[in-house]
Amino acid sequence: MMFSMPNHWREELRLFLGIVLIACLAGALSGQLLLCLLLGLLVYLGWHVFQLARLPRLLAQKDQQGPSPVGLWKDIVRQIREQRDSSQSRRLDLSYELDSYRNAVNTLPDAVVILDPAGRVDWSNPAAGNLLNIFWPDSRGRLLTDLAPDPVLAEYLAGGNFATPLTITSPANRAKILSIFMAPLDHDVSRLMIVARDITREYYLDASRRDFVANVSHELRTPLTVISGLSEQLNMGEPDPATLQRSTGLILQQASRMSELVSDLLTLSRLEMQQESAADEPVPIAELLTTIVEEAHTLSGAAQHVLQLDIRSPEGLRGNAKELHTAFSNLVSNAIRHTPNLSEVTIKWLVDHEGAHLSVTDSGEGIAARHIPRLTERLYRVDASHSRDTGGTGLGLAIVKHILEGHEANLEIISSVGGGSTFTCHFPPERVTSL
Repeated sequence: MMFSMPNHWREELRLFLGIVLIACLAGALSGQLLLCLLLGLLVYLGWHVFQLARLPRLLAQKDQQGPSPVGLWKDIVRQIREQRDSSQSRRLDLSYELDSYRNAVNTLPDAVVILDPAGRVDWSNPAAGNLLNIFWPDSRGRLLTDLAPDPVLAEYLAGGNFATPLTITSPANRAKILSIFMAPLDHDVSRLMIVARDITREYYLDASRRDFVANVSHELRTPLTVISGLSEQLNMGEPDPATLQRSTGLILQQASRMSELVSDLLTLSRLEMQQESAADEPVPIAELLTTIVEEAHTLSGAAQHVLQLDIRSPEGLRGNAKELHTAFSNLVSNAIRHTPNLSEVTIKWLVDHEGAHLSVTDSGEGIAARHIPRLTERLYRVDASHSRDTGGTGLGLAIVKHILEGHEANLEIISSVGGGSTFTCHFPPERVTSL
């Protein structure tokens, strides 16, 4: 089998033989064969040196042509161009992937920051400005501890133990709570990636949950203590009729209080877990309020509150009759509990172009402005001792809030110390129905 020579080697051989042939002819004509062969070899070497001199420009991509694609240089130029095209393609792919990564990170609500080995900012996404006061590229090269001067963060960074996330207040907004995660980069462990997440809502929800459990425990402990103490007294001997009557009355009172608290807790839990929207049935509000006022007269009892029912519109609402009864009844009961004996409580129903409005106005002691935003929190009390004396569980307004949210409504509270309070439920026009 004959040896197959590549084309570029054939071209190179023809080039070499061509120069040798020309040198031999020149030598034969001039009688200087050796000198002509030497000059031919120098021409051959000079041509390769010239091609070699053009090679760096091709490698630097300053010259698209480079060495002449003849002989051995033909294969060299081809391989260089293939490597260059492949490298350029890889660079484009990497650039696209990097841009995609940066675009994805830039859309994150979490702050992402890369630190160099000295703890200086090497890169950050836009969210880092809102959460950590780090703005790209203005903050590049600055120390993290200068941009976010929190001693707890500095100590955490210097400690190097990032197994547990750090919770701090945001350097950019002190009202926000951040959870800080740190980890070295896989490809360069001397550099750190920081991820800061806004956990303000979760933080306060968790705090509220802990407070709620503590408050419920406290609310139940008091009546249980009273019942337990009175039961021990009754068990010690034969009490006189007056003591027996007083003790059993207190036991029944505290048991009723616990029952009401548990009932309200179950109602609130059901409302919070309810996934479906409120029932879409026509509810005659005038009739509903008339029933609630009759029930309120019984609740008022010897206090003899004056209940004024002002129905200014005949329209009703689309919603859940049972839930609306619970919400309105809680507002009226709350007003009675906080209104002095023989004082007036007004219940008004009105429909206008903005929707429907149910307001309950009392003539009680009023509420300081600092308490109003928190009145719908579970078990929040303006005056705990007074609330317990009047029999409230501290859950009524929280129940009202959840019921109104299910009916696309909101609760407005207007009050001043010594000037009474008005609680108004605002329903959207879409909820109003003609009966």
